[in-house]
Amino acid sequence: MMMSLFSVFDPVSYFGISLNWVVMFFVIMMIPMSYYLVGGFTSGLWMNFSGSLSNMYKDVSFPNFSGLVMISSILFFFISIMNVIGLFPFVFTASGHVIVTLSMGLILWMMSMSMGWIKDFSKSSAHLVPEGAPLILSPFMVIIEFVSHMIRPLTLSVRLAANMMAGHLILGLIASVSLYSFSSFWMSVVAQSVMLVLEWAVCFIQAFVFSILVMLYALDYY
Repeated sequence: MMMSLFSVFDPVSYFGISLNWVVMFFVIMMIPMSYYLVGGFTSGLWMNFSGSLSNMYKDVSFPNFSGLVMISSILFFFISIMNVIGLFPFVFTASGHVIVTLSMGLILWMMSMSMGWIKDFSKSSAHLVPEGAPLILSPFMVIIEFVSHMIRPLTLSVRLAANMMAGHLILGLIASVSLYSFSSFWMSVVAQSVMLVLEWAVCFIQAFVFSILVMLYALDYY
């Protein structure tokens, strides 16, 4: 039983085994090399899905940015599997911790920003003033755009962590209702089952949102 509703934010150990952060490395183990090297129905489904996902990212980016497509695709699978693993009992949701999401968002943001400013300084700096903005408002627009660019890694990390932990908080709140009576127990089971289905959808939706925003933010500097 949870001592506090917000204890889901605490990466505690279970049964004396501290595997809270090791769960991030389980993502690599979920996709063995046999899926890539051995042909078959499973590998065919995997290749079709990954190909469709890459085409979706290509529609957003330009044809010359194949590197961004690869990074976004890998990021989608990494976050999706990490989110799904966090739905299992006694497994801490690594993507629900701000230190993990902020690390991913900050590194990717710094990578894209530094590459854009080093490659073409004038083009990247031109994004600080929207096209068609009055000249008298240009200094204020530069300040506003600069602040919006600086808070992008924070918004990326908080969005993913908050959405992942919000579902766990609701599940914990619904589970606490089951202790009152037999009828409330079955109502809690049904409600948690529905919420768990929605949580599966949130896992993939938030992974796609994070990866597509990383791509869009990177395109702003090119």
